[in-house]
Amino acid sequence: MKVVTLDNIELCKQNNRKAQLQVYQQYCDAMYHVALRFVNHTAEAEDVVQEAFIKAFKKIENYKNEVAFGAWLKRIVINQSIDQLKKNKLELVAI
Repeated sequence: MKVVTLDNIELCKQNNRKAQLQVYQQYCDAMYHVALRFVNHTAEAEDVVQEAFIKAFKKIENYKNEVAFGAWLKRIVINQSIDQLKKNKLELVAI
């Protein structure tokens, strides 16, 4: 598996599907586990991750390399997880 580089991120900003696939493959498992900790249901976690990646690729122009890409993406996954919990009208319990 290739490591995601700033070049890949720049290619993603140009809507390069191959670069997007590499970024997805690099981060999908870790982001799935983040989502699963919040929603606690495998199918919902998968949905959260898919929606988060869609948002991330749509908003990738906002990524300014001020933090690691993984941290930026993780914040999107966390926010998407919280949105899913709100949608399901579940209470978020502090860990």
